[in-house]
Formats: sequence, structure tokens, C-alpha cells
Amino acid sequence: MRVETSDNRYLSWPSSDHTLIPCEVYIDPHIFEQEQELIFKGAVWHLSGLLADIPKPGDFTSTYIGTTPVVLHRAHDNSINAYVNRCAHRGARVIRELRGNNKFPICPYHNWRYDGTGKLLGVSMERGMQNKGGYPDDFSKDCHGLKTLRVETIKDVIFATFDDRAPPLREYLGSAIVGRIETICMRPLRIVGYQRQTVHCNWKLFVENNRDTYHGPQLHTFVGQFGLAMPVDRVSVDIHNAHALLSSWLPSPTDTDGKDRFPAQKGKYELDDPSIAEGFDALGDLQLSVISIYPGSLFTCIRNSWSCRRIIPTSPGTTDIEYTWFGYDNESDYEHECRKKQSNLLGPAGYIAMEDAEVLAMTQNAISRGDTSYIEFGGAGIEITSDHFNSEATVRAFWKGYCEMMQIPTP
Repeated sequence: MRVETSDNRYLSWPSSDHTLIPCEVYIDPHIFEQEQELIFKGAVWHLSGLLADIPKPGDFTSTYIGTTPVVLHRAHDNSINAYVNRCAHRGARVIRELRGNNKFPICPYHNWRYDGTGKLLGVSMERGMQNKGGYPDDFSKDCHGLKTLRVETIKDVIFATFDDRAPPLREYLGSAIVGRIETICMRPLRIVGYQRQTVHCNWKLFVENNRDTYHGPQLHTFVGQFGLAMPVDRVSVDIHNAHALLSSWLPSPTDTDGKDRFPAQKGKYELDDPSIAEGFDALGDLQLSVISIYPGSLFTCIRNSWSCRRIIPTSPGTTDIEYTWFGYDNESDYEHECRKKQSNLLGPAGYIAMEDAEVLAMTQNAISRGDTSYIEFGGAGIEITSDHFNSEATVRAFWKGYCEMMQIPTP
């Protein structure tokens, strides 16, 4: 199979080392549709939610994987399930709310009734009315449930896949990423809040941006102007297949409570409310952990701003980002408030993050057919591990995985 463009040409990849990217992949609607089947419904795992999203039987949360609506549901038997939010009868959406509690959802169109595992329990007028009409005698509810996904968890984090051929989750993610998730989830998690953002760019530009390890000081001038940059003692980059783990650690503490590791502002300007930058040690010396899970999931801990982000492509030029902010279930009120405040640094309208949406929209608007993107900072290789951020190896790893899943030959 070869990927076709909208004008019936086969997509040609310009470089074997993934340092040149054909910009058609950001704008072509036919390529976008092929991505939904080959990537998002392929043998990959998607970070879909947290156990804290659905703590009680009947709890559900709605999301998307690619363009497909999906529900995570803790069923009446306490099992964790994922299913396509599309009635098996005529395709209406069964769950219309973003989240809530409903042990036995009913499709509003013809009242087909399911349970939280996706099993069909009841069909209105199954035998017709007054012995007229209805479904044939061999109709079986067991054959008409909701399309279910395979689900696995690591600690409090829920992953789902459409494809039974996907490898075991821990094998898919690799030991470094699994170990980091287990470290962060050493205590039960608590939801801090939710946000949603529409970014006017292709989903792959957003993935690239979050793997780009050196644009921060150049684009996000707020950090330098307000003196919020943190001292860094050590950094590392770990790449497993198309995934990436970015980490940095603080210098050793100089006092027992570690408060001086969140230094006073020393920039040109000062915040009217300095508490927005206050913090506390939750992970020891680890101050930054960004896990980019191929194809479109992020699990990030930056200072005390912790979030899962689901990257949801809605069109070739628009992407929705769903944020789930979280902390620990048993942390103090002060710590919980710190996390809420710091979401204003890194959320959709965050002081440090607003520029990302703007520059990605500018990039999308400037792309034209025939252009190429140049990704050779730090060389042309894909280093499995490194001790610096001065490379685009994580972006090249993404594109290598992309070509493999899209079955695109390279020179």
C-alpha cells in the first residue's frame, strides 16, 4: 500500500533520515483520512484517561481517538472499559455528556440500552407491536453491542487501542517511560480540573512542538522577562521507537524543606501575585518530565503543573487538545492550590504557553504544497539516549514511526 494525495499522486518522502518532511502531510485532506485508519486505529496505544476520572461504578468520560468518539466507562462490575460512542443500530451517539455517571446508557434515537462494558441489554420493540414487525427470530443482542477497545493500565493511567495486534502496553512504551509513569503515580491521583483548546494547526505540528527541546527560551520570553527560569543540574532524553521522554533535574537542595529551589523572581518584571510561581517538591530533584507517546498523547509534569493531554485531530488544519490536570489524592490544600494556579502558566491561555498556539497557527498558514520542513538540529541521527536538549532527534523519531505506520517508503 502507498499513501495517496488528494490529486491522486503517491506521496514521495524526500529524505531517508527524516530530516526533510514533505509539507503535504500537514495540509492534504486525503492523507489526513488515511492517518485515521493506519495510525489512530492501528497497532498503537492511546493515553485515554486516569482512574481518577472514573472512580465509581457507572462513571464515564467522553473523549476522541483520532476522529472517533470514544467513552471510558467504569462498569457496574467495576471493570474499566472503552468503547466507540456510536450506537450499533443507526450510529447515533449514545453518551452525549463529557462526563458523568450512568451504569446503563440508552441511545436517544431508538432506545437501545447498553451497560458500561458496551454490551447490548435491551432493544425497544424487539418483537414489534401486536405481532407485527420487529426483528427476525435469529436476532441476537450478543451480536450488536458497542465496538469495544482493548484496555490496559499502568498504575492510575488508562490506555486503549483499537487493534488486537498492538503489543503489550509495557513493551510498547519501553522501560524508561513505564518506570517514569510508575514513579509519578507512586500515590493515588486526584483530578485538579479539565480544559480544552482548539489549535489552528495540523496535529503533527503540535506533536513536534512538544518534542522540540530548544524553542522554549527563544519563544517563551515570559520566563526570562519575569526571571522564572529554573536552575538545571542534569537533563536526559530517552527515545523508545517513536516515543520520547524528556527530563531535567534540579541541583541538590541547600536546606531541608527545599523552598529555595523555587527561587525568587530576578527578571526585568515582577508578577503582582508571585504565588502563581510558588512550588513544592513532589518528585524530589525531578523538575521536568515530558512523556510524548506516539502518536498523540502527552503525560507531562512541569514543576507542579501536571497534566495528561490528548491530541485530537479534527481536520488537516485544526486540532483539539484535551487537558486533564492532576495531583495526588492525599496532598495538602496548599499543594492542591499550587497546582491550580500553575495551570495558568502552562494551560491553553498560560503565560508560558500562549505563544505555542500562535506560532503553530502561523506555521500552518504559511505551509504550501511542495514545501519541505528541515529537521537537522543536532545532526541526522536518532540517538536512543542523550544528556542534552540540543537536538531534534525526538522529532525525527516521530517521523520515522509515522513513515513506518503509514507504509511510506523512504529513499
